[in-house]
Amino acid sequence: MKKLLIFLNVVLLSACQGERVTVNGISGDSNQQIPILGWHGLPASGPYADTVYYREMADAGFTINLPHVPDGGWSGSEAGPYFTLLDKAQSVGMKIMINWEVVNFFTPEEMKRLKEHPAIAGYTIRDEPSASDFENLAAIVRKIQAIDSIHPCYINLFPNYAPEQALGFSGEDAYRRHVRKYIDEIPVPVISFDHYCILTDGEKKRYIRPEYYENLEIIADESRRAGKPFWAFALSTAHWDYPVPTLADLRLQVYSDLAYGAQCIQYFTWLDPCCDPMWGEGADDNAPVRIDGTKSPIYYTVQAMNKEIKALSKVFLNSKVRWTAHTGNVPRGCSSLNTELLPKQVKSLEISDPGALVSMLEKGKDRFVVIVNHDINSDITVRVKGNADLRMVNKAGEVIKVVEEQILSPGDITILFTKK
Repeated sequence: MKKLLIFLNVVLLSACQGERVTVNGISGDSNQQIPILGWHGLPASGPYADTVYYREMADAGFTINLPHVPDGGWSGSEAGPYFTLLDKAQSVGMKIMINWEVVNFFTPEEMKRLKEHPAIAGYTIRDEPSASDFENLAAIVRKIQAIDSIHPCYINLFPNYAPEQALGFSGEDAYRRHVRKYIDEIPVPVISFDHYCILTDGEKKRYIRPEYYENLEIIADESRRAGKPFWAFALSTAHWDYPVPTLADLRLQVYSDLAYGAQCIQYFTWLDPCCDPMWGEGADDNAPVRIDGTKSPIYYTVQAMNKEIKALSKVFLNSKVRWTAHTGNVPRGCSSLNTELLPKQVKSLEISDPGALVSMLEKGKDRFVVIVNHDINSDITVRVKGNADLRMVNKAGEVIKVVEEQILSPGDITILFTKK
């Protein structure tokens, strides 16, 4: 548990170890926020491994860069370039996930220097492994932890729509068994998974994968069982049947992740991945940063989303999820809202169809009822009445009086706030 607490302090990326304070009536940690990671981020070598591009990434609200696959641009066995890159990230307040293989060629003195560098976020090992890979991955994690027990080893799991042969399990509970085996066998301090839930049909109308919220239910449940936080994704790059993301698309994914308890938001991707043959060729507007290094319109959409995440970190950071439920069209694997579980300060809550995700979060004496429009195409109306102690938190993170009737656009959020 002590190592887990040290790890959490490392990845929160606070400018300083914030003193416990009360902000607008909400208990929180000053100068800390939900970490925001850019997957397939700036490469570790070449023209984009430069301070100016790190500054653009930081300006968009990112706190961690994960260099792009397959090798992330990591090359050579000289330590100097790694530390130069870390220094550049540190200069703009960011951190980097380092390729784990440095432990094979850094000297003990270089590893000591690496562990002490303020800009190391952890060691990236593998994306989407099968259960047959777990034994080897566990050995790698233990090898790294024997050298550096503070910084996390990062492995990202499949979503629940992955085929059984990829998971390594079959049957109705294949995905849960895959996740549980991973947690039980590999001593990582955090569970990361991806799930890209918003697609378009033949008429280009958006729809949500029916497995999405069930995936969040399983990950959140297994995370609680293990006593470890989880990290989740939002899709920032259009490809195949995935549309160019709007702010509504990002809100639905990010706010759903946070309502289920995610403690880091990750984006796939930051840099246009067309340099990878599977994505095709040519610069386009499908990622926040085009392959030529210029900003696309998505850059500003992601930047706006990250501004909201930062402002609401005082709500979600280190909060514990007590329950999650849905109204209206209840997704597969989820529960219907029992209004008797709401805090006594909430006298009534009505949500129009097609409904919403509702979760209850606690942090110290603070209680938050988080309501997310879980439909990507329709507005909903939320009507709430409470006693004199009930308040709301707006997207700027400010505590305000209760607005008794609100229209929530697709993916949008409202947060009720009270004290125990």
